[in-house]
Formats: sequence, C-alpha cells, structure tokens
Amino acid sequence: MTSSVTVQLQVGNAIPPGNEKETGEIIEFWRRANAFFANLRFTAQGQLNGLADSYRVGLDAGELIAAMENARDESGSLSGHQVAHLEDPAKAISAGLSVTVSADNHTTTEEEGYQVATVFIQQLVIAVNLLRPGAIQLLDTRFTGEGSHKYEAQSYDSGIYYGALKASQEDQWPPLKELSLEQVWGWLEATESSQKDTAIKSINEALFTLLKVAEKRLEYSARTALLVMYQLEILLDCREVNSQADVYHRTGLILGQFPHSDSWLSELQGARNGLFMASVPVHRPPLICHTTDKALRQQFGQHHSAVESGTAVVLALLHDLIAHDAQRYRFSETMARA
Repeated sequence: MTSSVTVQLQVGNAIPPGNEKETGEIIEFWRRANAFFANLRFTAQGQLNGLADSYRVGLDAGELIAAMENARDESGSLSGHQVAHLEDPAKAISAGLSVTVSADNHTTTEEEGYQVATVFIQQLVIAVNLLRPGAIQLLDTRFTGEGSHKYEAQSYDSGIYYGALKASQEDQWPPLKELSLEQVWGWLEATESSQKDTAIKSINEALFTLLKVAEKRLEYSARTALLVMYQLEILLDCREVNSQADVYHRTGLILGQFPHSDSWLSELQGARNGLFMASVPVHRPPLICHTTDKALRQQFGQHHSAVESGTAVVLALLHDLIAHDAQRYRFSETMARA
C-alpha cells in the first residue's frame, strides 16, 4: 500500500528581482514549471546516507505565481514591488508552495517525505538558476502543517544569480544559452545529483556548491569568492595551487576570449589566496535590511563584481555542458618539435 506526504513551505520573502520585461518572462516561466512538475518521477535518497529510491513528486506553485502576478499588477514589476513593500508592508511579498511525495513500492513516512521534498527543492533551485538566473527566492522560510515543527526549512537568495545575469548582459560576456526546462531537468537527472548526499563526481561538486552560493546573503566576502573560484577550478579541471592562467586559458577555449578586463578573475584568485593566508578582514555578520547592500559594497574585503562575473562564467560553463549533453571537460596538452 502506498501513501503520499505533502510538504508545505511558507516563504516570507518570495518575490525575486526583475524589471518589467523580466517580470513577465519570470511569471510565464513559473507557469510552465508548475505544469511540468505536476506529477514527475524523481529519484532521490529517502534518508540521509541511505540508498536512492524512485518517487513521484508533485509541485504546486500556484500561490507563488499568484503572488508574482499581484506584485506585477500592483507595482508594475517584481523589483518595483520589492521597493513598494519597504514603504507599505501591506504590499505582500510572501507566498507558499507545496511538494507532494509518494513512493510506488512502499508507504512513504513523514520524515522520508520531508527528506525527498528538500532534495527536490534544492534541485529546483539549481534548475531555475540555470534557466532564469535569480528567478527563485526562498527567504524567511518555514514548513507548516502537522508535524512540520520537527523539520527546518532551508533558504536560498536570488541576489548573486540575478547579479550574474546582469553582469553577463552588461559586459555582453559570457554568453548564456537559451535552454528548455525539459533539457535542463533531464541533464540534472543524468548527473544523479539528487541520489547522493556527498558529491563523488566533479559535476556534482560544482552543483552542490551552486546551492551553497545561493545561501549567501548580501555579504560577498572572500568566503563567497572562494566558492565561486572552487566551481571554476572544478569545472575546468584546474587542480594546481596557482590556477589563474589555466582558468583564463580554458575558459577562453570554451566561451571565447574575454572582451573586457579579466580583473574579476585576479580578484577571485586574490581573495581565495588571502583567505588561506589569513590576510583578509573578518566582518561581523551584518544586519539584513534594505540599506545593507549599499553599505556592504563600500566595505573593505567585499567582492561584489568579481563574485557576480565569476558566477556568470560558472553558469555559462554549465550551459555549455548541458547544450552538449556532457558532464565534464577533458583537456589534453600537446607538444611538437620544429
């Protein structure tokens, strides 16, 4: 006998950034995603350190879509609604979504349902940021419903990935591809990223780190720069201590040469090395509020532009792998005598 578990996630801050044009595109994307994930087979671990099993997962994002539509109607755009909320807290930025989990061959327990739903939400965060960088925001989250007090919801910000999208557009590099939800989700399934809690393959090391970057709020410090540099080195198979030249060369082979300054790469490398040498400033965790971002950008030891540009390159490399149905790059050195 099978049964299902429905996990309800309440999101206090669910409105991602987006101008007028982007707002329409994001809402349409979520409508398609809501239909795509209505009843999907999903392979995941039912418990930590456990074996993967096959499940049916259904996403209901109707309330989230309605909140975005309301933001558009009230304020003209998602970003406009974020600003309007600061002046009038009655302008809602909260929403809910639910994930229903069931197994074909056994009764799904409550904890198993929460485990699978959490892995699915993580996979959803990865997929959305690959397809529409910054179009998912899960902040001030909590589970609701019977038994929900036993589980802690995770939070993911839209900031770095939306910043990466804008950096790519402003610099006209790196190129981000137009991909379909079916293509991206199928590729993610092929990586088996939902089937292990510890990454074994290099591609899953990069994807799990993508989630860790999404957890960052406002403070783009040396630790965040380290995560971005780590993704680049993993994807480009650069394992040497001083990898900047290899990262530069191999990125150019795949995405084309940098049309502008590559100072962001030097900054990421410097931030990473400074962290290891204990020569970077350590800041108190900041107050999270609407003025913090501007203040932090002026604080010594922050790496906003480098982190966003580096993240754009990470996304572009993942796009290239997806487009070629590949999971890693192989580089070979050649030698000739003249």
